[in-house]
Amino acid sequence: MTVCPCCGAKFEGELSDGCGACGARAVGPPLARPERELPAYGHALAISAAGALLLLAFAAATVAAFLRGETFTLGAGALVRAAETAAWSLKWSALPASFALTLVCVRLYSRMRRERTRFVGHGCARAGLALTAAVAVSLSALIGVTVPERLRMRELGRRAAENALLYDTDLALMRYRQRFGTYPATLEDLRRLEDPDGSVARLLARIEAGEYKPETDVASLSSARAKSRGRRRVSELRGVASAPDLPDAGITLTNYEVVLPGRDGLLGTDDDLRIKDGVIEEGSPAVAKAKATPAVPVKRPN
Repeated sequence: MTVCPCCGAKFEGELSDGCGACGARAVGPPLARPERELPAYGHALAISAAGALLLLAFAAATVAAFLRGETFTLGAGALVRAAETAAWSLKWSALPASFALTLVCVRLYSRMRRERTRFVGHGCARAGLALTAAVAVSLSALIGVTVPERLRMRELGRRAAENALLYDTDLALMRYRQRFGTYPATLEDLRRLEDPDGSVARLLARIEAGEYKPETDVASLSSARAKSRGRRRVSELRGVASAPDLPDAGITLTNYEVVLPGRDGLLGTDDDLRIKDGVIEEGSPAVAKAKATPAVPVKRPN
């Protein structure tokens, strides 16, 4: 089997007979190797270019982050913060590219070391390989340093979103109280509010799995209700009574508590979200809790 040096076609026979694909034929014996061959510099150039490009990309991102800062101050702290911001912005681009280029450069330099007489620029290759590895390690270190702070900021963002949901719930309940003079008996009663932008409907969809506990102050019952109790002492009327325990209609509900499932999606766990009379309660109450159950919305009868 003979391979044509011109087109690469394979055929049976000799080159002197000609290639059946392109018609090329040998006109003489192969040339002898030259006594002196010029060494190759492509490997050294590629390794040096890889390190230089990575360094330039990281430096450009650092300068851009530094210029975007709120205050222009020249100092080690400001430069480190800018470098951390730049490293985080390059975590999905320059960071994996730096490790991939480091691996490629190691292989190229290993080949250069095996054939020293064939390649030149060993010093430039070593500098480029060291620069590529240094950029990869620096990016990893700067990203690792910022991870705890970014996790803390992410947690603060989650808490802010949870608090926003609780305050939206309180706002809807306050709107209902201003409109009807009492808190709603159930969360579904919030649909009686005007909802031109659909905000109440969206809120109900988010808090439907929660627990709503309206309460009324016994002292706030109507005079007719108070007279029907006969000659009971005033001290016996003090306290708070749950709305479902009061059978009379027209009771003014003056207090409420809303419990929403936390991030685990279960009610009755330590991460439940609680707001009572407009005040967010941190942590779980001291009372014993029931066994945690999946927070599945319960369809209320019409």
